[in-house]
Amino acid sequence: MRFLFTLPFLISPAFAADCPVPYSEFEENIPHIDMAECPDNKPDSELGFCRLVMDGNKAFTYAFLYTDDEPCLSDIRRTKKRDFLLSK
Repeated sequence: MRFLFTLPFLISPAFAADCPVPYSEFEENIPHIDMAECPDNKPDSELGFCRLVMDGNKAFTYAFLYTDDEPCLSDIRRTKKRDFLLSK
């Protein structure tokens, strides 16, 4: 997750005040998996979307909300990695 901490330095100061992490910066710098829908449908597909990030034995759901400019990071939730692994 070390890349996330460098993102605010890559964002223009004016935009950073409104959106600390725009999706374009996240997408370019953080390896992730697109999710069909967010856990518990929060946010729902009309308001935003989620991405799954695996970090060793940990998993995180990153929620983005649509804005006038571009989607913006709104929440990071730790999740159970086993919920996303295939079982036989």
